[in-house]
Amino acid sequence: MTTTLAAVDICRFGARRDARTQMHLRRQMYELIADACAITRVPWASCYREDRGDGALFIVPPDVVGDHLLDPFAHHLAAALRRYNQLAGDIAQIRLRLAVHTGRVYRDEHGVAGPALVHLFRLLDAPSFKKTADDSVGDLALIVSDRLYNDATESGGMIDPDAYTPCDVISKETRTRAWIWTPPPR
Repeated sequence: MTTTLAAVDICRFGARRDARTQMHLRRQMYELIADACAITRVPWASCYREDRGDGALFIVPPDVVGDHLLDPFAHHLAAALRRYNQLAGDIAQIRLRLAVHTGRVYRDEHGVAGPALVHLFRLLDAPSFKKTADDSVGDLALIVSDRLYNDATESGGMIDPDAYTPCDVISKETRTRAWIWTPPPR
């Protein structure tokens, strides 16, 4: 089935954090994602989910329009992160990297697989994206596949194309163009 896929990663998860703090960060990450889904009417309970230790994979039902994960979802997630971080101490601060792509997903007895998933995680782990996320002043950095970005901008969706910056991604065998969005400075 063709659907929209998202992968989230907690930036610098292992840096100076003990197991208790890491467990707290994971709980908060899931709560923040669920809150952003609820606000944007993305059915979190119906999403396929896999835990990734310091992050998560979730695949929305095929009837959810892919650009909804760009705007309004990413904007609501950024706002939820900002609100959480205002009240969290230094050790509990959360910064997230979010990758979103669209494509065909295949299921078997072990979970999901396919080229779309490989592409999603190449985007998430791209050194150029990690650097952008590290240099960003915001709590969230979003990378969107060229395919989804073009679909969203051509369909006249809610996203502002000028808010995205093109990025050449080189990650393992993947060489592609993607688009990065970070929230405006506070």
